[in-house]
Amino acid sequence: MKVCFLLERGSPPRMNPILAETFALLEGRGVKVAVLYPEEELLRLDTLTVEADLYLLKSDTELSLSLANALEGMGARIINHCKACIQIKNKVLAAATLLRVGIPTPRSLAASRPAQLSEMFTATPLILKPYRGYHGVGITIAGTPSDIPPPETYPDMVFAQDYLSAARRDLKVFAIGEDIFGVRKAFSANSFLQAGEPSPLSPEVEEIVRRCGQAFGLELYGIDFAESGDKTYVVDINYFPGYRGVPDAAQHLSGYILKVLRN
Repeated sequence: MKVCFLLERGSPPRMNPILAETFALLEGRGVKVAVLYPEEELLRLDTLTVEADLYLLKSDTELSLSLANALEGMGARIINHCKACIQIKNKVLAAATLLRVGIPTPRSLAASRPAQLSEMFTATPLILKPYRGYHGVGITIAGTPSDIPPPETYPDMVFAQDYLSAARRDLKVFAIGEDIFGVRKAFSANSFLQAGEPSPLSPEVEEIVRRCGQAFGLELYGIDFAESGDKTYVVDINYFPGYRGVPDAAQHLSGYILKVLRN
């Protein structure tokens, strides 16, 4: 059996230690592991073929998404499937999907130009994001219309939500199939590189996580929560997160991958 991971190097280049351990565990069970960095390859689309029993889409670059979509169209088994990844990558589509199934989220807005958000200000600040952003790049907090950045900051489209400044924002929940794990860590530009501490989850949060997974059809995913008083909101969702802070994460990941291969 062969699995192929679609990855990106990151800046600076790095390998997630949980993934490295997952590779070793899979190879120890007789699975051949291949790693592909699409940005470092010249892809021959006329000779592209499905060469692995399972592909795992970890990267969220446009080239990786395109390659995974092409392979899926040729019959490849992809985790997570491409439709879900494309929906999640686009924050407007992701928010609309969550709202459609009744997931609690902050008020969400989309506009072609940042200035169009001016009329939507209330007593709550807005948090502006690139509609296809990740890792906190390009985020702006605007308390008043005068804080709105110029058009070139978001040249294609801007996504905005009410910024719950008083909310506790350190809860991230990870899912590996049906298994769910809570981790608390302070959110920052580099928090995706930090482990955090395992945290118990309320039945309410577990239910929200499962409903999110079902809404998109996800198998491996992570969700960021904001807790404000007695209310809990989903503020971000990611496909195939890093799983830092999850106890025995590599064992859970490799076990799930083996289960998929056998089925």
